Amino acid sequence: MTDRTPDHIARLVPRLGLTGTERILELGAAPGAAVAVIGPLLAGDGHVTALDRSAVGVRRIHERNRDLVDAGRLTVLEQDLTMLDGDSLRPARFDVIFASNVNVFWTHPDKANVATLAGLLAPGGRLHLFYGYGPGDGVSRPGGPGSGRDTGGLVAATLERDSALTAVTVDGVSAPLEIRASRIVG
Repeated sequence: MTDRTPDHIARLVPRLGLTGTERILELGAAPGAAVAVIGPLLAGDGHVTALDRSAVGVRRIHERNRDLVDAGRLTVLEQDLTMLDGDSLRPARFDVIFASNVNVFWTHPDKANVATLAGLLAPGGRLHLFYGYGPGDGVSRPGGPGSGRDTGGLVAATLERDSALTAVTVDGVSAPLEIRASRIVG
């Protein structure tokens, strides 16, 4: 395992618009590269919960981010997104939920558990889903060369099924592709 930050992670973390005080949930967080970039930004009550379905992935997140775990800034959970329930996560509300290349949102939208994710977002909280690794990969732009699909459109349609989410947008200009949604305030 390398500690080098992958280019797509280095590009997506700034797009989260973090102040450092957010409660953050990362889905499919192994090997912990995004957490390692976010960790130094945390201040005040800032905290990351890293979720991964693989025991090996959970171990890698712990190994890469031991200092954040020890400081109480990181909680790592072995949990499959498709089996997630709101009661298994504390805090029960997150300001930001994000994922990079978690394909269930477009490959199996009925298993994506969007209603649970929407319920885990604090009012006004943001969901960010990123796809691709950078320019030229065919995924970073909706219907990009060789993609054979409109990943952004498929993921947006999955998110739009939940009435608690609003302002679903697709950014296919910047790499990686980003689909954003917010939880309705109130």
